[in-house]
Amino acid sequence: MWEFSILRAIGLVAATWPFTALRLLVFLATTAAFVATTSTGAGIGWGVGHIGDADFRHMATFWGGVIGFGGASVVLWGFREYFTWMVVAGHVAALSAAFEGRPLPSGRAQIAAAIEMVKNRFGEVHALFVLDQAIKASVGAVTRLFDGLAAFTGLPGLEGLVRLVGAVLRMSTTFLDELVLARALITRSDDAWGNARSSIVLYAQNAGPILKNAVWLTLFRFVGTIVLFVVLIGPAGALVWFAPGAATGWAMLASLGLALGLRAAVLDPFCIACLMQAWFARIEGETPDPAWEARLDDASKPFREMGARARSAFGA
Repeated sequence: MWEFSILRAIGLVAATWPFTALRLLVFLATTAAFVATTSTGAGIGWGVGHIGDADFRHMATFWGGVIGFGGASVVLWGFREYFTWMVVAGHVAALSAAFEGRPLPSGRAQIAAAIEMVKNRFGEVHALFVLDQAIKASVGAVTRLFDGLAAFTGLPGLEGLVRLVGAVLRMSTTFLDELVLARALITRSDDAWGNARSSIVLYAQNAGPILKNAVWLTLFRFVGTIVLFVVLIGPAGALVWFAPGAATGWAMLASLGLALGLRAAVLDPFCIACLMQAWFARIEGETPDPAWEARLDDASKPFREMGARARSAFGA
């Protein structure tokens, strides 16, 4: 079975409800921006298309929508660091405080307090974003090492099994950067890069048990998303019944978008809260294994660069 308490995870997410609301708001606003810009682009293309025949109008409408979607992507890409800073890192800080049993303010005060915690520990937004990208690049080495086991088996059946395990393992690394951030906050580490390296090594050492928990959480996340979509598709189904027409497709898309938004706002923090319990219980009292550290150094340039940054920060 899994190594976390579902009730405790729910309690941690409930204690950080301001960030849950903020996550949902940001996701819905992002979705609305994509829909609006794509629709506007398609509308402009449709209007311009009237200078030609029907085929030209269809083509202009299509490319107008593509340009609108691309424009929204470029603009929102510029806000990626701010999103990482305010929403994700802030929520992890709030979850970490709740995990330790520290009292949290409510409402907007909780958001401000959590962001201040992250700022005090990591400094400027760009520094945290760079660290986050380095962590994501480094954890790929862990999954590649486990995927590489298949190359040494010589057994086709076992190779397929290892690949399946590798796929689930990659899913288990989805929230590893959040766990690294939580460990830095809980341990009060002043060495962000060194803490990230040691956290990744500790993860590699405990990949098996964490994988077991990740399998359950992957299942919970998938089933939860389906349930949310089924529940939210009810109003869309009613619309189809009472007023069938062009609005049906938009209602279906709205249901799917809201389901994905609730997954990002509720299910993802729930998964983080569960993994925090399993991971911290596993690594308590452990020290990074030099053998694993050497393997990761050989397998990942970003991981090696973490060590160089950690040494330079302390003048080593």
